[in-house]
Amino acid sequence: MFPLAGKQFPTSADELATSIEEALGEVFELPKNAGVSLDGGKFPSIKTATIDLDGATVNASKPPPKPLGTGKREPGPRVEKLQLSAEPIKYEQAKLNLKLSATGLKFDFDRDKKGKPILVLNDAKSGKVDAKISKADIQRVLTEVATVAAKQQGITVQDLELDLKSAGPRSVAADVRVKAKKLMMSGVVHITGKLDIDDELNATLSDLACTGDGMVGGIAAGIVQSKIKPYNGQTIPLMAFSLGDVALRDLTIDVKKDLSVSAAFGTA
Repeated sequence: MFPLAGKQFPTSADELATSIEEALGEVFELPKNAGVSLDGGKFPSIKTATIDLDGATVNASKPPPKPLGTGKREPGPRVEKLQLSAEPIKYEQAKLNLKLSATGLKFDFDRDKKGKPILVLNDAKSGKVDAKISKADIQRVLTEVATVAAKQQGITVQDLELDLKSAGPRSVAADVRVKAKKLMMSGVVHITGKLDIDDELNATLSDLACTGDGMVGGIAAGIVQSKIKPYNGQTIPLMAFSLGDVALRDLTIDVKKDLSVSAAFGTA
């Protein structure tokens, strides 16, 4: 599902490409080479659609909610082959690598509750999506969060180690170990939590907890616990858009090196 710019449904491939690109430009800061390309076929039939978001940066304070259709649809374009690349999408200090390829796609035109046009994926013959966040990138983000929180109490974060383990077919358990120091004293903070990933590639945080070893670790743990509490139950979208009526299947999670999620979709 893609938001569309303007007020009317596009009536040509050029209008559709411009509408998608302008709508993406409201959410992302797009590099010069990024954009949407639709080639071949006679509208509403399109042979190949390419969406290039490599190096795009989310320009909002938080990812926007996915648009929801009102259900009053009109037949939209048919696309023989779609390629989407976002390697990476940057959000604050984090980077998400996303690739999607699909064939035999059928789209409908719809409108969200504000009346803005959107493009909804109605069906697909086959498709695959891969999303990956590097372990180093996760550690960097967590270190920055911990450093800011600890600094308020004159505590210095010296090191942070992250361990990711599979906790089920769609779950990842995270164990973070932070070394902290204040004056001549030092301690260790342990942060644990879980990520559950659904059919829309949304990752939900749960079971966040923090404990500390030593005096400094205990002080720091109390600070960090208050900082992470609001994130318990928060959902993080791993895709910048929805697959509409099409559900993912065969979802797999790999945490051997980075946090990688792969899934298939379509009728084939």
